Amino acid sequence: MSRKEREGVLWVLLAAAGFALMPTMVKITYLHSSFAPFDIAIWRFVIAVPIMWGLVYLSRRSTASARACDAPIRLMLAVGIVISVAVLAAFFALERLPGSTFIVLFYSYPAMVVVLSALLGERIRPIAWLALLMALTGIVLTVPDLMVGASIDSLGVALALFNAAIVAVYYLLAKRTLAGVVDVSGASAWMMVGTLAVLLLLIPLRGLQMPPNPLSTLMLLGIAAFGTVLPIFAINLAIQRIGAAQTSLISTVEPILSMIVSMLILAEVILAIQWLGAALIIGSVIVLQLRPRNPIDTSIVHEAG
Repeated sequence: MSRKEREGVLWVLLAAAGFALMPTMVKITYLHSSFAPFDIAIWRFVIAVPIMWGLVYLSRRSTASARACDAPIRLMLAVGIVISVAVLAAFFALERLPGSTFIVLFYSYPAMVVVLSALLGERIRPIAWLALLMALTGIVLTVPDLMVGASIDSLGVALALFNAAIVAVYYLLAKRTLAGVVDVSGASAWMMVGTLAVLLLLIPLRGLQMPPNPLSTLMLLGIAAFGTVLPIFAINLAIQRIGAAQTSLISTVEPILSMIVSMLILAEVILAIQWLGAALIIGSVIVLQLRPRNPIDTSIVHEAG
């Protein structure tokens, strides 16, 4: 494994850790406020965008030769609009589905990324398909409280799958738009501006609650900084280094990390079957690395180098 590939794996794991913190912070926010999911979605990006631009400013100031963003800004804004569609689809899906059901449906997106990559002409090794099967099986096992036998909202299922499809499209778009880009932080900031612009247009239709107390404000800051800015920036760096397919497969460790965070902070009980699912997901990541050099995305590695 090359240095860039190792860096890519580390960036994916960092992004997964950031995303994994968000469910626990959201649960704490719900306990101490009357927020609806839409309120958190809006505040998430209202706070995250200034933080991201602050990091961009500090990053450029620290370099010897400050340079403007070398990413195609219009394309970054367009990708941000795609992200907003995913955010809204998730919001409406979560209104209709249990969280555990949504997680399983959402994590169909790595399969979509791999299939779309294959359709676009990329070579997918057999071992990657095995890793995908292990990861999807592990995800199902980590949420054993699925509502077996209960009626499931078909529109909610469709919205969750649509959300997964949009995320898969985002991975592939990010791979292409970030090819050769040096200022990934600036590119990420413009993406988030595109997302925020769409969400702000919905405030007159949905309204927006203000944070009712300091704790909910603190949780919103955490959701924005650690659950949005950090993982979006990290996932873009990962896609640039190891490509969309491998990044999406490794990101399936997120449910494990969310499970562990919930256990440590919220004292949730983790069942044996969930640990088995976690082992399968970790095993899928290990299997994915047992290879001669992965041919899926070597072009992007060279372009980014």
